[in-house]
Amino acid sequence: MIDTDANRTFISIKALDPSYGKMFVNKLHKCVSLADGYSSISVYGTLNLSITMGDTSTSIKAFVFKELCADCILGMDFINKYKLIINTEEKIISLYNNYKRTTLKFDINSNEKKYPARLI
Repeated sequence: MIDTDANRTFISIKALDPSYGKMFVNKLHKCVSLADGYSSISVYGTLNLSITMGDTSTSIKAFVFKELCADCILGMDFINKYKLIINTEEKIISLYNNYKRTTLKFDINSNEKKYPARLI
């Protein structure tokens, strides 16, 4: 999920391959407050997350949580790093990496949402 209201990128530990468990950059094990000022959530640590979108490889430092509303939330750090453009009218996302812009289509009305992105 792309979230323009999130400053950082997050991933649920359940969405990670078991091999990622040994690759934390920092093991934090602490609680952080959410934007509403009342809710908190447990952070396990951070890791360097690699994601392929179309034929473009990306990487970002992500906070690892036990549970999230989505498997992965790409925040403003990812959006800014890859100069993401979200065109809801044409249902496309484009990102810029290594002097190349990649454009991907998505269907927001599909019952089963499938996007051309995967964790690597």
